[in-house]
Amino acid sequence: MENNSKKWLWVLAAAVLVLLGWWMWQRPASVTAPETAGPSLSPEDTTVAIEQELEATDLGDIDAELQATEADLQSL
Repeated sequence: MENNSKKWLWVLAAAVLVLLGWWMWQRPASVTAPETAGPSLSPEDTTVAIEQELEATDLGDIDAELQATEADLQSL
C-alpha cells in the first residue's frame, strides 16, 4: 500500500512540473523582460554638447511673459 502512495506522489510531482513548464512557455513575452526605451546616444551626445545646445536655445523674454501671465492671474 505504501509503495502505491509513493508512485502517486511521484506522478503528481511530475504533473505539477509539466504544468509549470507549460505555463512558463505560454506566458506572453512582455511579462518576461521590458525592453529599453528611447534611442541610443551617439558619441556626440556628451554633457558639453548638450550644454552648448541649451545655451544656444533662444527662449525669448520669458520673464516678461511670466509677469504678464501673473498679472492676468491676479486680475481673476
